[in-house]
Amino acid sequence: NYRKLEENLRFLRQETGVHVHADLIAGLPGEDLESFGRGFDRLLELGPQEIQVGLLKRLRGTPIAVHDREWTMAYSPAAPYEVLKTRVLSFRDVQRLRRFSRYWDLVGNRGFFQETLPVLLRVDGSPFRSFMRFSDWLFENEQATHRIALLRLTELLFRYLAARGQDAQALAGALFRDYSRDKKRAVPPFLAEHLARPIPLETVPQASIPARQARHLAGSRTENRHPSPG
Repeated sequence: NYRKLEENLRFLRQETGVHVHADLIAGLPGEDLESFGRGFDRLLELGPQEIQVGLLKRLRGTPIAVHDREWTMAYSPAAPYEVLKTRVLSFRDVQRLRRFSRYWDLVGNRGFFQETLPVLLRVDGSPFRSFMRFSDWLFENEQATHRIALLRLTELLFRYLAARGQDAQALAGALFRDYSRDKKRAVPPFLAEHLARPIPLETVPQASIPARQARHLAGSRTENRHPSPG
């Protein structure tokens, strides 16, 4: 019941202080790239701090097997038996979703880019479409989904968003605040020339909660203090 789920998530975000971690499964029977994207956008609108995007897995004895023939479900023969393709989701689309999931964890879930992420999510209309396009671009440039350092990711975001027409000075300010939020860091050379004045930094206070949750919390406190690039 999506309406009940929506009510519960809104209650958790608005009435409690819990860190909401939501799961979203890609590759369900009958779901294509477009319908998955709509689901992602609806979930994102509810405001969970993290969205863990995962591929459907075929677990022995689960009811999902009854849909295999109708939707031509194909799974990896090796554990964890993830979906490879369906009648409405090509192998290429599944691989794009796999990369989307990994990059979303780097850029969205870890909480580093509290100011920059909203800018990225509106460059192509819908958040899903915007991030998928960035994901495709990122893989084309890096040919990797792991071991991308924070400094490198910051540079890639600057290059991508500047090329998409974002104001370089405002973008550099937002990225440097994000880059320096959890601790003081030197201004990266690729941002330095675009920073016209010293940038006030919002650092994450020492807390007894995990670092990524602290970054999300600090970001929610400061999200309205600085104008978004655009």
